[in-house]
Amino acid sequence: MRKISKVLQEINPFRVCRPGEPITGQGDKFAPQITPGLVRTIDLTEGSRMIVTHIERNARLTCLALPMLRFLLYWRGLKLICWLEMVGRFALSLGLAGCLTAICATGIAAQPGPQSDSAISAKFNIPSTALAAAPTISCQIHRNGRLWTTINNNGIVGNVFGFELPELRKTAPSFYYPGYSRIQHGFHAGLWVGGVVGRDTLVSTTIDELYNMEFWPDEYPFGEFEVRTDGSSSSLVNLQTVGEVEFQAIYADTFEQQAFVPYNTYDNRKHQSLNISVVQTSYSWTYEYAQDFVIIDYIIRNIGEDTIRSAWAGIYYNGCVQHRGELPYPQADDLEGYIYSAPYEFEELGDELMQINYIVDKDGYAGWMGWDFVRSPHAFGIAPLKVPRTAFTNNFNWWISQRGAWNNWAPRMEGSAVYPFRYFYGGFGAPLSDKNRYYLMSKPEIDYSGFEAYIDHTDDGWLPRHSSGSRIARGHQVKFVTSWGPFNLPPSRAETLAVVMAIGKDAHTNPDAYRQWFSPRHPAEFLDYLNFGDLISNVRWAKMIYDNPGVDTDGDGDSGKWFMHYDPATMETLKVFYEGDGVPDLQGASPPPPPPVRIIPEEGRLTLRWNGHKTENYIDPMTFAKDFEGYRVYLARSALEQEAVLLASYDLEDYNRYIWNDKRRRYELTEVPFTLDSLRKLYGDSFSPLDYSHSNPLYFNNAVYYFQTLDYNASDFLDPGGIHKRYPDAERDTSDVDEEGYVRYYEWEYVIENLLPTIPYYVSVTAFDYGHPGKGLAPLESSIEGGMVEVMAVRHGDQVLQDGKLNVYCYPNPYRVDDGYYARGFENRLDETGPERARSIYFANLPDRCTISIYSLDGDLVRKFEHDEPAGSGTASVHRWNVITRNTEAVVTGLYYWVVESAYGSQIGKLVILK
Repeated sequence: MRKISKVLQEINPFRVCRPGEPITGQGDKFAPQITPGLVRTIDLTEGSRMIVTHIERNARLTCLALPMLRFLLYWRGLKLICWLEMVGRFALSLGLAGCLTAICATGIAAQPGPQSDSAISAKFNIPSTALAAAPTISCQIHRNGRLWTTINNNGIVGNVFGFELPELRKTAPSFYYPGYSRIQHGFHAGLWVGGVVGRDTLVSTTIDELYNMEFWPDEYPFGEFEVRTDGSSSSLVNLQTVGEVEFQAIYADTFEQQAFVPYNTYDNRKHQSLNISVVQTSYSWTYEYAQDFVIIDYIIRNIGEDTIRSAWAGIYYNGCVQHRGELPYPQADDLEGYIYSAPYEFEELGDELMQINYIVDKDGYAGWMGWDFVRSPHAFGIAPLKVPRTAFTNNFNWWISQRGAWNNWAPRMEGSAVYPFRYFYGGFGAPLSDKNRYYLMSKPEIDYSGFEAYIDHTDDGWLPRHSSGSRIARGHQVKFVTSWGPFNLPPSRAETLAVVMAIGKDAHTNPDAYRQWFSPRHPAEFLDYLNFGDLISNVRWAKMIYDNPGVDTDGDGDSGKWFMHYDPATMETLKVFYEGDGVPDLQGASPPPPPPVRIIPEEGRLTLRWNGHKTENYIDPMTFAKDFEGYRVYLARSALEQEAVLLASYDLEDYNRYIWNDKRRRYELTEVPFTLDSLRKLYGDSFSPLDYSHSNPLYFNNAVYYFQTLDYNASDFLDPGGIHKRYPDAERDTSDVDEEGYVRYYEWEYVIENLLPTIPYYVSVTAFDYGHPGKGLAPLESSIEGGMVEVMAVRHGDQVLQDGKLNVYCYPNPYRVDDGYYARGFENRLDETGPERARSIYFANLPDRCTISIYSLDGDLVRKFEHDEPAGSGTASVHRWNVITRNTEAVVTGLYYWVVESAYGSQIGKLVILK
């Protein structure tokens, strides 16, 4: 089972369907089709093990043949490569069909939903002999920033189960940057925990070198993610959230069913549990300074009866920096390294401990396609934000374990009396047993970088270099473990490990540097062309967000570490906080929360209303300023931000004041913006700030200033064609509310005219602030995409009735395949799916709740919908049919009847489809 699992992950990762879907391989039309009826709980008896072994033997040939075909055909042209790769995948799918069935039959579920018969009881802490069920695997995807990645509820970060982005129908990301660029910065990462229990040395892993998994969540629905977001227009709002998006999962290492936790042939025993549970919470943000990283917090608890002594916790990483479109196959040509420290911003503090473990493509290329075509010049790093209380040591160990005579090797220090040298089953590299994993995690060692693999380090206590050191230094698939310890974990006690997974943008600064200057004997000249400044900056931002400097979180009078900084240029001395108080805050500078939008649709017209009471009084948790600046309204044809068009903007009338710094010989912006009234109090009642520009400054009290508007100063809230106040004469009085209970002073409105009533639109109202120049923060705006609301410009509510009766119609009617709906942008605008699944027929003028049934002329039920929309929904009176039958088949040409049943009565109509 272990080998088959690995084959599935590397060649044809599986996903398991929702009820009613076929189960297929990831994006592979040649994958075996397995119906949901086959998904049942089975017991892997000796007979079924023999079947799996037979399948494994037959699949091995195709597993080896497929990479060989790729290699042989590399020089034969792209078309031949693609054709034969499809043939190879087809052969592979035949060999793996039975295995895939067996794995699916154990009950893994890809998404939450109704359980199959396999979802029985799998509670943690129940002896494994009493368990007869399977855990439920599901995923969430961090994609509100620029770094997109899948995160699973068994602790694995990365898409190892072949999940898809449901709305894009494309492979879910593993460390994609930027967004869904398909530039991947790793396959997967996960938690490792090791320690000594009694006289036994044990390590539990979320995923290891052989793709074995020893942590599993609870049964459905108890093992599902808890999803939290602070987007006030979202249905997932949780007021206790601290990140903009949070995913929390709970899993444990106590599950022992060998179909999931295989027998370890290297330890010659089944999985031995440490008896620990993990609460994993991951965080991501849309804010500009926080879009390039994801924070993951692990609370590791001892749920057993014995103390775990000399424990170590670490992160295992496996992957490459590559574009998934590289041909004939993404190249394993990456290298790893370690950044121990970096100078603080202030010289008097010396160096800041960083402990960043990074991976970077050796040259920034994506195969032969060129550095500028599908660039991958970025670095990926993992660094600690919080470690267990006594875990003062960090180790970093990397290895290679690729096929060939030079596999299973790693840099290794010479043995000592305390840490005698250990071979790892004939090599130095991959640790495949608990004792070897613990040895790797706990032995004090920070490996030199992969760039230096050919350099002789024996004078520093390292073993001699590998005979293929030059080849290793030119790139390989990166695998490493970074670990922190030791610490003890008594029963019921918990310790926290928090890490950031971050991107360092444009680590490669010159596309020709590797080709011209890299030499395995002398890599230093090339390394000068690598710049990890952005990676270090992003790790610092993550540290500040995780534990805010200057914030006394627990109220004990401690706000963190500080010093008195003297600036010789300005001759000022300031108290500067540079570390937090040790209590996580997970609060960064953020824009005001976007207001919940109420939409009043009419024929060809939308009226947007919102109340800004919460938005306009928001206090930024990092700057402690009430920094609301304005609103913006966007319109789009899809829920993607890149399609959004700015329709209107409103912002306060205020001005930035730049002051000349004579010692630095430049203008500087160090203050928050000034209102016109505040400036006139300083400079006189007739003062006009825009009279004083960069070329015509203001000289006042031995200082030199010039002024600029902040944003556009589009501050006319009386303009009915713009963003305007519904009650312009209202006073700032929270007791003055309208008939809907909203404070009148904060009520806003915007009207969108001239819309087509036949197509869906997406609208978004965002809020933005003025930033904080003194803290180096630019203005921030709430997420456009996060606030998108789907709506159609048609009548809703009682307006859909005619004389108190239904007045439903459908369009287009007749539906003609040759009428150019796709070409005119009415269907499948983003090419999300095949044409047969993207067709659209709309039923309009519906009441909020009704049943829609479609019949053939013979009276057969073709499709049935329960239309149930909240009254405030933007699509309450419209329902889309994709012209697919209830048997998931495309509808054929013909005349059809439709029936709408509701509390207002029933209505029958006809529909013609011409294909």
